[in-house]
Amino acid sequence: MKERFRLLIGQALLVVVWLLVWEWTARMEILPPAFIGQPSGFFKIFYNHLIDGMFLLATVTTLNAVIVAFVLGSILALVTALSMTVFPILERLLSPIIDALNALPRVALIPLFILWFGLGFAQKVISGVSIMYFILLSYTLAGSKSVDPDHLRLARSLGMTRHAVFYNVVIPSAIPAIFAGLRLGMIYTVLGVITAELIAGGKGIGTLVSYYSNTFNPNGVFATLIMLIIITSVLTATMSRIENHFLRWRDFS
Repeated sequence: MKERFRLLIGQALLVVVWLLVWEWTARMEILPPAFIGQPSGFFKIFYNHLIDGMFLLATVTTLNAVIVAFVLGSILALVTALSMTVFPILERLLSPIIDALNALPRVALIPLFILWFGLGFAQKVISGVSIMYFILLSYTLAGSKSVDPDHLRLARSLGMTRHAVFYNVVIPSAIPAIFAGLRLGMIYTVLGVITAELIAGGKGIGTLVSYYSNTFNPNGVFATLIMLIIITSVLTATMSRIENHFLRWRDFS
């Protein structure tokens, strides 16, 4: 605990020193404040938007799309990956198609999503799903293939059915990889939704970033990015707590 506390203090000091140097650089006009912003400016905007409720509205709007996209993408990726694990013929059939689709730049597809699904909620969800799906799929497949062959041989020698082997051996072994994919997938789901808001507009966090960028207000951009950092940090911490719970289940199962 002491080591962790010292680490947190050190990290906080680094951030404070960095912000002080940034503020000094802007005040002395070593670099133009209109280009780099300054902490006193964007923390004021951040505080004002917390008080007037603008960040709350934008956060709720963005999180609604993020949660739906994450749940939908997770279900699709897990079902696909686990089906490919149980039926290897599916992996041989689908792998080239999945690799080809994964190679597509999803940001470039957002205009198509807007054309197909409009400017509203649906296209933001599809944008998030299109990015996180392939990440979780890859991690889940890797985790399913990482099962110790000795464990599989032992399970078969004990007469376990394929269903029992899958549930009691494959799934517990794949859980760390699955949750690694879920944590990274959560971040990329946010990225997909934010990118869709940057392009299509609306009332989310991405729209605020786009507005302040288009009005040449770096302080507003940084204030919004601070809110985005808080959102992603909370989501990642939540995923870590859920992961710890499932890892304990695996250890006692």
